[in-house]
Amino acid sequence: MTGFDAAPTPRAFARRATALLLALALSVAAPMAAAVAATPEQRRPVIGLVLSGGGALGATHIGVLKVLEELNVPIDIVTGTSMGSIVGGLYALGLNAHELESVVNGVDWAKTFQDSPPRGSLPVRRKQEDYGFLLDLKLGIKDGALQLPAGLIQGQRLTLMLRELTVRAHNIKSFDDLPIRYRAVAADLETGQQVILGQGNLASAMRASMSVPGFLPPVEIDGRLLVDGGVANNLPVDVARAMGAEVLIVVDIPTILKKRDQLTTSLDIAGQMLAVLVQQNSIPQIASLGPGTS
Repeated sequence: MTGFDAAPTPRAFARRATALLLALALSVAAPMAAAVAATPEQRRPVIGLVLSGGGALGATHIGVLKVLEELNVPIDIVTGTSMGSIVGGLYALGLNAHELESVVNGVDWAKTFQDSPPRGSLPVRRKQEDYGFLLDLKLGIKDGALQLPAGLIQGQRLTLMLRELTVRAHNIKSFDDLPIRYRAVAADLETGQQVILGQGNLASAMRASMSVPGFLPPVEIDGRLLVDGGVANNLPVDVARAMGAEVLIVVDIPTILKKRDQLTTSLDIAGQMLAVLVQQNSIPQIASLGPGTS
């Protein structure tokens, strides 16, 4: 990428990516906001916001949301994958950019990605609800053979955090009934096909969309084992279009590929292959963009 070091540190990359995305949002949102304000007698276009995956760097989506809010750009549709599904889902639920920033900054991420959350104060029914939709995948023996867990961690604390953040959506079944229409994208572990989640439990949908294979176990929804949507569609431009978006604001966080001398372990290699897959499926989505879209 032009203007980036050959091998920037994650923190430096995050700062630069944020600056780049903010500049991009300003260049697109300013004329769009002016156009919307200039023709109040006409029906304004349906505006869709597309947020890619990006791991920890996905929090840079919040900087773009700040700019859009400052320019009073209305958003009618949000689609997201992985971390983009988390930010997008909470935004669609009604949290503004500053509230999202407070949430992200206030989370102890080290503890969130640990297992065995404190549950002593929860009633039995709530405990069953919190874990009922998760797969019970533990180390053990099955049919005389060692059975390994499906992820390095079970993600129980992460699940509880998402449940708490989305409590106001408890009675909402269709994501079209959220303040902003929303879709999360996951991938079917058996077929590799994208799965568009537009109904059900909001926390479960976001959790499924960011279930990085090998790190977090898949989530079972409607009989399917779902993993991180980046495997199938990291930048769901087509999903927003199918929902009726006429103008798109697309935020794609670049994938950083490691150099040869950094690929020294099996985890490095597996992570590189996943990153390549994510990068490749984003290319046709970016190529489909045209005038009035960024």
